[in-house]
Amino acid sequence: MKALSDPRRHTAHRIAAAALAVSMIVSAGAAQAQQNPLRAVTNFLGFTTDAADGPDFVRESRPDIDKLKYSNLTGVDKTRVPVKKPDELKAAQDKLVADRERADAMRKQLESVKVDPVAPNKTAPIRDE
Repeated sequence: MKALSDPRRHTAHRIAAAALAVSMIVSAGAAQAQQNPLRAVTNFLGFTTDAADGPDFVRESRPDIDKLKYSNLTGVDKTRVPVKKPDELKAAQDKLVADRERADAMRKQLESVKVDPVAPNKTAPIRDE
């Protein structure tokens, strides 16, 4: 029964509830601002701030985005391989079949050649004296 009336237990529950409430408030505020919750806390505490606009010379030195010759790296601008016509597809398949038959014939020819097994060399072992 003593464990139920222990004031340390109630304090621990209060601290956990307060921490949960703070984290929920911070995460709700961050969700509205689309910001990292940790960043919101560090901004509130004054450890970090939001970045301001750069100096004039920085903005003036940057090229105009509309005039950039941007190269799309996702492949949108790439030219596609033309689709083969049915007769071209049939010719390619026939060529693959002919290549396979030629390779099978070469394999059979190589398998038919009798090769003598290699015998180990009967020399005396080298002695290190």
